[in-house]
Amino acid sequence: MEMEERQAISYKDPYGFVIKKKDGFYRYITHQYKQEYDHLINSGLYEDLVHRKLMIPHKEVDVVTNSEAYYKEIYPQQILFFNYPFEWGFSQWREMLLAYIAISKKALAKGMILKDATPYNFTFHNGRCIIIDTSSFEFYREGESWKAYRQFCEEMFAPFALMYYRGSMWAKLYGNSLTGLPLSFVKRQLPFKSHFNSSTLLHIHWHSFFQGTYSKENKAVSVKGLNNQKLLALFEMFERTILKWSQPLLKESIWNSYYENDIETKAYLEDKVDIVSNWLQKVKPSVAIDVGANTGMFSFIATQYASNVIAVESDRLCVDIIYNDSKRKKINTILPIVADVVEPSPGLGWDNVEKIPLLERLKGDMLLALAVIHHICISRNVPMQFVAKLFAEITTVYAIVEFIPKTDTKVKSLLQNRVDIFDGYSEKSFIECFQQYFILVEQYTCQGSDRKLFLWQKR
Repeated sequence: MEMEERQAISYKDPYGFVIKKKDGFYRYITHQYKQEYDHLINSGLYEDLVHRKLMIPHKEVDVVTNSEAYYKEIYPQQILFFNYPFEWGFSQWREMLLAYIAISKKALAKGMILKDATPYNFTFHNGRCIIIDTSSFEFYREGESWKAYRQFCEEMFAPFALMYYRGSMWAKLYGNSLTGLPLSFVKRQLPFKSHFNSSTLLHIHWHSFFQGTYSKENKAVSVKGLNNQKLLALFEMFERTILKWSQPLLKESIWNSYYENDIETKAYLEDKVDIVSNWLQKVKPSVAIDVGANTGMFSFIATQYASNVIAVESDRLCVDIIYNDSKRKKINTILPIVADVVEPSPGLGWDNVEKIPLLERLKGDMLLALAVIHHICISRNVPMQFVAKLFAEITTVYAIVEFIPKTDTKVKSLLQNRVDIFDGYSEKSFIECFQQYFILVEQYTCQGSDRKLFLWQKR
């Protein structure tokens, strides 16, 4: 096996590297990790975590020839859409932290512990947050330090504390800091009342102080001399705090009441729902991508006809609403992500390929772009031909796009305090630009509105 075949997404782990083949991603377990892997499987820990939907399941692949390079070749259940921490809302971050603690407690009972604490070992799949790194476990012996303590504080708990006290917008910083946030920085951003929470006091404020002291001696802060009972108590301390933080103290959103306050007319909305539902029923897509999903009305409608739905929304509170509604409705085929197609996340990390760019991951056979094109073209000054090209790159087959003309009250509102430089924003231009990439299947004018729905099929 040639080293250049290894994927950059797993270059940091020498014991469980990833290789991409025609039928998906494979993980190779090296001989150095044999004892840990066998214990993970034979102790029942793997089976328990998979049963509880906390860990990605895998199949062991029969190796035709013996290899000195690796011990096992495994084929994990493939992930539809790899999603990253900077694309999660507050509730998704909360579930990730609770999943980490639940896994740690289960592992401890089997004589193991997670050797690292990075949110990038987790992703959302089938409505649940799961760990995807099979080689994250190592043996734990009484009295050993918790090696991942500093990483847990900097990469998991501190960003979540900022989101809780200062608003979920702080999660956006994580896209520019793949290895977490320095505690000395975090503590300066937290309000004084965070000192009255034992978890933030001990594991951010005091931890930051001791980091400064130990750094002078080139030492790292760790939790030493713990037995299983004390380490379990530490996990439970974090768990109590995270459970208590059910929603951020500051909620900032301009779109979370859109369907209640900003819809043209009730007749327009009902008619729009009927037409979109009818088109989705005809197409029955495998993966529908709802761009500008808002609080997910049409994302949830799409779940009735599509096998999977990715709801793309830049407003973090709206993403939280979709996520929590999906939990309440027990719908596991919808994945809300915090993302902006006008400013998509680029490739990040090593060689800009460790974290895959959004637009390389965001692919489906149906694109929904409802009541969003005027925001892209007018609010964000994006030419219509650029929008048509982008939408054609996201969908492999169909697109349902709503065009909102300049006569619409919402477009008038957007143009109210600015010069109208958007000569190319017209229905004629819209059709001409989209016809470069699509064939027009149907169009429909919604009742009580000048807005039109267009069903396109890619050329």
